[in-house]
Amino acid sequence: MKKTLVLMRHGKAMPYAQDQEDAERSLTEAGRAALSARLPHMLRLLEVTDGTVQIWTSPARRARQSAELLRKALRENRVLVKKVESHDCLWEQDIDWFLDELSASKADVIFAVGHVPFVEDVVEGFMGVTPSFSTGALGCLEVRLADADERYGARMGERARFLWFAQGPVAADWETLVQLQATITATAERIEDRRKAFFADPDDIETIHRFRTNTRTLRSLLAFVKPWQDAEQNAETQAILREVVRYTSRQRELDVLEKQVRADPEASPKLVAFCKKEAARERAKVLKTLRSKKVSKVFGWAMSLAKHISWKGRFVRCGLPQSAVRARFDDLIESVGADLVALDLNDGERTHDVRKRAKRARYVAEHNVGILGADAVGIAEGMTAHQDSLGDVCDARANIRLIDEFLGRDLPKSVVRDLMRMREQNVAFLRGVLEERGVQ
Repeated sequence: MKKTLVLMRHGKAMPYAQDQEDAERSLTEAGRAALSARLPHMLRLLEVTDGTVQIWTSPARRARQSAELLRKALRENRVLVKKVESHDCLWEQDIDWFLDELSASKADVIFAVGHVPFVEDVVEGFMGVTPSFSTGALGCLEVRLADADERYGARMGERARFLWFAQGPVAADWETLVQLQATITATAERIEDRRKAFFADPDDIETIHRFRTNTRTLRSLLAFVKPWQDAEQNAETQAILREVVRYTSRQRELDVLEKQVRADPEASPKLVAFCKKEAARERAKVLKTLRSKKVSKVFGWAMSLAKHISWKGRFVRCGLPQSAVRARFDDLIESVGADLVALDLNDGERTHDVRKRAKRARYVAEHNVGILGADAVGIAEGMTAHQDSLGDVCDARANIRLIDEFLGRDLPKSVVRDLMRMREQNVAFLRGVLEERGVQ
């Protein structure tokens, strides 16, 4: 009696935990992604023209999950299997029991999803060789089953032909995609929480500040994954987030100026009240905009896109090595470093742009330490220092720009006098920074 036997080791599973039964361990997200991507291609080695096909699985959760992914992959290869059958012999790793059930089966092709060392021991028993099954590996044999009354050794030895062997996918390459998605999803959820907090207490200037900061963080993370994400999805999400940030830009500038005024012991109560009123008016405008049906709809769509990233096809199929992510990060840091060295602080627009790039590098480093490595923490701290120093310069320019706008209005003389003094303070600060750095 000849059968085609395909032995499979389950995919990459969650690590052991003291509070969980071994049989209840699930596949990791990366393990699922790796099997989903690679099994359809691995199964092209199998030639099934007719006959009955069965899928057997160990009752362990990780094996059952792998078996269902196997069934889906077979369907993609036009091999239909109605159900997956649970066989305790695969969990108990009892070869005699397994061979008895194999002999009793009328199927022509049997897939057996189990564990090591069982799948390796079965191959060794039939072939006298022991291949090493990584998670997700497949080994295909043509076996001739002996009568049930023959001895165990006679039942297996020299009764099979090894047709092919396919080593399992390296789940770590898909783990990188899983981690990137998890980071972006967590950031999107944080933005949603910040938005609710702002709606609940718009008078607290920290609520809008946190919302804006997290939105910029998400933009930075999406810019970083752009080479691997579907181009249209990335562009659409970025366009929406860019508009959201734009709605809050003036609010941030007003809050910065108000903070500086409050910290100035010479500032008059009228100036403090004026700045507070301007900031409150803008905050009400931002609140109305963000609460509008149109903005709420596109904002929700952007969050949905961020939580369900569509990776480019070749990365779905082959994964994304951690080294590729690190290489892109190193290029980013090198590029920002070169920009910092060549930066002319007299160029306000360029200074603002380099500051944003330093901030982007910082956010990427802070949120992807698990992929990039421990040294990303130090890099993030360095980028924060650059961001803060350039931020002071950009804030001074923004303050001057706002003050010039206010001075064009009909304001009380005491407020005008204070604004002109504040303007001179910011001009002096800029002049001092430029002289310190030797900029003419």
